[in-house]
Amino acid sequence: MEDYRPGYPVDERTPEQRSRQEKSHLGDFEWAAGRVIARFSGERVVIQDDNSRPGMVDLRIESDDRLPAYVEVVTDIDERYSQMVSGVRQHQTLPAPRLGRVWYVTLGASANVHRLVRSLVSRLEALQSAGQLFDTAQAQASFSQNQDPEVRRLATEGVIELASAPATENQEGKVWIYAEGTGGRTGQDWAQLDDWLYAYLHDPQRADVRKKLAATRSQARHAFIGMSFSTAWGAYHALSSSYSNLPEFTPRLPPEINHVWIWNHPIGRCLAWFPGRGWFEPGRHWVTE
Repeated sequence: MEDYRPGYPVDERTPEQRSRQEKSHLGDFEWAAGRVIARFSGERVVIQDDNSRPGMVDLRIESDDRLPAYVEVVTDIDERYSQMVSGVRQHQTLPAPRLGRVWYVTLGASANVHRLVRSLVSRLEALQSAGQLFDTAQAQASFSQNQDPEVRRLATEGVIELASAPATENQEGKVWIYAEGTGGRTGQDWAQLDDWLYAYLHDPQRADVRKKLAATRSQARHAFIGMSFSTAWGAYHALSSSYSNLPEFTPRLPPEINHVWIWNHPIGRCLAWFPGRGWFEPGRHWVTE
């Protein structure tokens, strides 16, 4: 009890668990979810899964006048994409003064960043020597028609876009490495969010989530979902901060789940659906700081 502060979760995880979460693709998303729920509800939210026994649900919401509610925190992340992004974070820039140019290299989910960076500068130098400067950004679709076999090899290793420009007077040559983002047609489409949410929560890979929540026998069983850049674009974009409206559909939840939160983390909106209340935006209803 001594570490309880209204609006913040009580964290019962081990230091090792917290460290692993902090290094993950979305950071410590369990703590972030607990913080949102605590600020919205004003209740005592406990991050309880300390691996002391199997089948523990991630969060417990304690109330003075109701039985506890339980929350499973999940993230929609393609594992290969997550590994690639982690590698890019470690190798965002490569010094390359001898190139005399600044290169911009965008990688897709299939790229093995740690392997690629070992030879990338020398391979770009070879492209320059062959007159392949990519003064205008070119995407992977055009690489297969490129006459230089090195360009085609880079494409097979996950490079999806190349561009470069001469280094300015106060610059040295370097290579900037970026991760592929999500993108597509603009315009909000709630039907795509509805379909994605149904498929995500009913997927066999979420069987453990459903099983753990059902085992609580609680009347309030929440799934808190974090979206990532690898989430299907239509669903991801529907929760863009560019919009302020709410969905009109009723989510088709599996019977083990009767409350759902979705967060386009960290730059988009967080929405929640509760039975009897419908959709709302928790950030507009904080009861604590």
